[in-house]
Amino acid sequence: MADSGRSLSRTWRLFASSLVVCCFVPLGIASCSSGDAVNTSTTTGGTATTGAGASGAGGAGNGGAGSGGAGATGGAGGTGGSSTSSTGHGGSGGGPAAKVVRLLAIGDTGEGNEAQHAVADRMSEKCEKVGGCDAVLVNGDNFYDNGVASVDDPQWAAKFEEPYDRPHLDGVPFYAVLGNHDHGPTSSGNKQAQIDYASLPLGSGPGMRPSAKWHMPAAWYDVKIGHVHLFALDTVDFLNGTQKDDMSARVKNAKATWKIVVGHHPRFTSGEHFWDNNLLGIAGLFAFQKAIYCGADMFMTGHDHNLEFIDRGRDGDCPGTYFVVSGAGAKTRDTFDFVPTDEKQLYFSDGFEGFAYMEFDGPKLSFEFIDRNGAVVFSKTMTK
Repeated sequence: MADSGRSLSRTWRLFASSLVVCCFVPLGIASCSSGDAVNTSTTTGGTATTGAGASGAGGAGNGGAGSGGAGATGGAGGTGGSSTSSTGHGGSGGGPAAKVVRLLAIGDTGEGNEAQHAVADRMSEKCEKVGGCDAVLVNGDNFYDNGVASVDDPQWAAKFEEPYDRPHLDGVPFYAVLGNHDHGPTSSGNKQAQIDYASLPLGSGPGMRPSAKWHMPAAWYDVKIGHVHLFALDTVDFLNGTQKDDMSARVKNAKATWKIVVGHHPRFTSGEHFWDNNLLGIAGLFAFQKAIYCGADMFMTGHDHNLEFIDRGRDGDCPGTYFVVSGAGAKTRDTFDFVPTDEKQLYFSDGFEGFAYMEFDGPKLSFEFIDRNGAVVFSKTMTK
């Protein structure tokens, strides 16, 4: 671990960065949102449906139809009804949902470096081995250090399209959430550009994208994949009451076998961000998160550049929720010696890059952390 001089330097850096994480004002705390507090952007949010045999096009919102694939069994999925906001719902599928759903989860990926490419290779190999993956969860900090400036920013190619241009990732949707390096008070990134990129036509010219991998229909949204329901949050905008109320209602009303909430900032972490994450918690982050993940089976995040699995029961008010940090998609970061180990931690490593793999087979979830060399470093089976 770091020597005492390095620890003191990093402690000062952490303290200084914490001062600008949120906007404190006398007798209160100002919102850290980027100004657009209501999820009524010009793109489609809401519920889309995808996965084998269960796909339907998302409900049409202000910006057009949501993303949902064709049903693999029984014909194409139905078309969602129109909506005047970004909360349209997907149409019914053309056939029965797939029994097994396979997902990958990566975070803090936006480097375009050798490690990101190595992790992508292992992801592709895993999908080949299991017979194909249904989706990738991208846990925020998608482009370092300051997001993207526009839909034509060259970082789209260098830090997303090229790293994940792998044979067994082709055709796999990447469901992304926003991180603090993508937008907010400590980033100059263009949040709307990441949303708008998802609706660009396919092609190689200006204003086009080379693949249909990237999915971010809105700053927050949800998507169904067979018997798994995903709920994507913008945790940077945690003081947004509309987001909290909207997403907590979606989780509460969902009927899927498995409910997975995805965001950038963790609720519990044994990584370097432990201290500044607690400052955000005091500012309202933890209350925001709990209102949404309580009742879900897992809260999947990034932010800390490590791999961590925390057992359910960690939050006594939400005893059925597991907590996962998968933020080692492109780099790692040494953890401070004085960060406490979480009391319910089942696995932690800050020593190598890697990703999470989840296989949902009816009521059974098989979970793995896989490192950049393809080794399974942690596994756990959960049954509902």
